Amino acid sequence: MPMPRLSQSAEAARAAALQAEFNEKKWVWVPDDKEGYLAGWVNKEEGDIGEIIMAAGGDFRRVPLYALSKMNPPKFDRVEDIADLTFLNEASVVHNLRLRYGSGAIYTYSGLFLVAINPYQSLPLYSDAIIQQYRNKRRDENPPHIFAVAERAWVNMGEERENQSILITGESGAGKTESTKKVIQYLAAIATDVHTSPPSHSRSPTLTSSSSFASSMPTTGLPRNSSFRRSHNASPSVSSTGLTAKGRLGLLERQILQANPILEAFGNAQTQNRYFWEELLKTMNI
Repeated sequence: MPMPRLSQSAEAARAAALQAEFNEKKWVWVPDDKEGYLAGWVNKEEGDIGEIIMAAGGDFRRVPLYALSKMNPPKFDRVEDIADLTFLNEASVVHNLRLRYGSGAIYTYSGLFLVAINPYQSLPLYSDAIIQQYRNKRRDENPPHIFAVAERAWVNMGEERENQSILITGESGAGKTESTKKVIQYLAAIATDVHTSPPSHSRSPTLTSSSSFASSMPTTGLPRNSSFRRSHNASPSVSSTGLTAKGRLGLLERQILQANPILEAFGNAQTQNRYFWEELLKTMNI
């Protein structure tokens, strides 16, 4: 059974209480061998050593001050763009990504980049309704999403009349291939949209995938919006070949995606994380 949503006044009161508690102490992130980083506050400082009271359990730890990382105020929890953090350190980045992933948000911006965490399960984040939600929208109008990156490439292609490249990079098993498929899905959908006028040139976005980058999931829609903007209903147009726009979309997607296993047959190796690992740079022109 889903948790009841707090009212705006209750949420504001909770945020104020968290901020007041935060202001009373000097909160820091403490390195931990098992968890990576744990929250605590500085009880006292003795030279270059800090005595830290851990938030979980209340035990004391003596830690060199240089090893501590400043903690951001609670208002920055689950921020959509890591670049907005006041204290931009590894501990704060990991904490923000962990909170967002735990709430079902697998995408987070980092300045011009998009960080995607593999959920290892299918999510309802790639439907036709969500494609329309990102069509012709600025990046800040919707939650972080791979579709927003594809939309930006499409818009830039039309405005700048130049080829566009999307670099999808990550370690083995990070989800590079799936992210590539989602970009293809979006571009194929908007390219065959009967309501969209395509650019009058033949430039194409380029997808590049390499292997160098290092809870509960939502059951409906995207976290920020409770409903989706849908385009008005219209009868599908028929091309000279007898295929509808949706039919052309399905054919285009199938042709591109079915070629992927053949491409992956070259340059792969077995690792501990995955049976197949893409060792070579893979470039796909659309």
